[in-house]
Amino acid sequence: MHNQLIVQFKVSPEIMRTRNIDGVKAIATGSDTVVEFLDSGDPQSNEWDQAHAVFDKDDNIAFAEPDVNVSLQIPTESLADENEIDGVKYDEFIAEWPFPKESKNVWHLAGNYSQLKAARDAVYALPKKAKIRIVHLDTGYDEDHDSFPKELVNISLSRNFVDGEDLFDARDRFTEGMLKNPGHGTGTLSILAGRKMPIAGIGTFDDYIGLSEAIEIIPIRIAKSVVLFKSSSFVKALDYIVNELNSKEETRVHVVTMSMGGLASKAWADLVNKAYDQGVFIVTAAGNNYNKLPTRRLVFPARFNRVVAACGATYDYSPYAKPDGEGSFSLMEGNHGPKSLMRTAIAAFTPNVPWAIWKKKDLFGIRGNGTSSATPQIASAAALYYCKHYEALESLPDRYMIVESIRNALFSTALKKMDKFEGSYEYYFGNGILQAAEALKVPVPEVGFLRNKKEKKDTVFLPFIRLILGLRSGVATNEEMLEAELMQLALSDPEIQRLIDNPDTDDISELSNEQRIEFAALIRENPRASQALKSAADRIINKLE
Repeated sequence: MHNQLIVQFKVSPEIMRTRNIDGVKAIATGSDTVVEFLDSGDPQSNEWDQAHAVFDKDDNIAFAEPDVNVSLQIPTESLADENEIDGVKYDEFIAEWPFPKESKNVWHLAGNYSQLKAARDAVYALPKKAKIRIVHLDTGYDEDHDSFPKELVNISLSRNFVDGEDLFDARDRFTEGMLKNPGHGTGTLSILAGRKMPIAGIGTFDDYIGLSEAIEIIPIRIAKSVVLFKSSSFVKALDYIVNELNSKEETRVHVVTMSMGGLASKAWADLVNKAYDQGVFIVTAAGNNYNKLPTRRLVFPARFNRVVAACGATYDYSPYAKPDGEGSFSLMEGNHGPKSLMRTAIAAFTPNVPWAIWKKKDLFGIRGNGTSSATPQIASAAALYYCKHYEALESLPDRYMIVESIRNALFSTALKKMDKFEGSYEYYFGNGILQAAEALKVPVPEVGFLRNKKEKKDTVFLPFIRLILGLRSGVATNEEMLEAELMQLALSDPEIQRLIDNPDTDDISELSNEQRIEFAALIRENPRASQALKSAADRIINKLE
């Protein structure tokens, strides 16, 4: 089976408008290119070498990258999904993380935690409420689970972008076994908007876990598993949002929540930029790790400036992370940092929160964990703010200002504290911990303030990589392809992670000559590196030795 490439063609404005190249529908990225998915040719050769070969053959190609499995989850037995492990007590909290010991309760909604219940009550009491449309990107939904909010889900707009599956059927296939992770979408959807139903071990709770009014949910299946996540699926999902749903006011998307992430993609960056300009608030998971591997730093798309990164805070307000030396391959932790990227991050509460159990159709467990559980909480708060301030947000002259208004409310009111842990809250929580009710009180800012808040366009090309590789100061696209490839290696290779890991910044341009040589040697030895990237590494070694 041949590999697939994500290829961006240079196009005229006319072709951009028709999204058509030689009769083939293509994805308009919002810049001067459109994306097509092409057969790479030789399935045995390196994927990035295939991309370079295609790029070199056609002057009309602006950029090419492989359609890789971008997930950065480690396929350990613990990742086979808690729901598959016999003997799990769904009514017991995960003991390795803080939890309420006095009595079992749904603590994360409370006023001294996320404030989501108070925020919901305040918005639902409004005499007039706009409908906020939320796209839920995940492994699909389970319409048979008692938590499924069928009154809120628009099945007719749902889509499935997993290769080989029915485009119009976004249900989870629930394929069990290693790397499958069935039910992930069921769990995250239940936190976003699960129906009122019993929670294991908590007989006194009689409320909704998530949103229950004034929203419409569009579920989109983009992966079979959080471990098997193809880059093209997210490209196609974003295309559907920005180029189809957002082409009509009656289907326009306001919020996107995705409890997944992984490696860098230029096509992702271009479409995220377009979504931001259309006023779409996107929040994605910061990522998870086992024993600090494969990375404990933010993953894409949470790394993008125009995306909000969802990190984790625990019951006692400490980070969802173990100190150095205390991790293990049996305990999942949340990603965070470097501090320079946490400017657009915020934390919500995890683990030990409710999570719908896909094998138990009539049950919520209380072992929800991962930054996957934090992400829909932040999306909920964004939707509530949008609903309360709908008229003021919709009257703004530029739609990116909607995103910045919501961010301003969430970030400025976030709880800026951290207990029982060394370091600063910014390093682990970014702007702080979600306080949804306080955020509702923040008015939509003045236009001048919002203009100054506009984020720069996202890209996967970082200056430090150019310096390390000794590339020219120009912007030749083949050099940009080398940078994108190196960004993927830097997040997925544990040895490169060890060398460049800095809690404060991604900028490694000041590495010593010895460290640069070691860095180049790691590239040259990596079996996933292309010959083009290895040649760049050889040039560094020859120059510095």
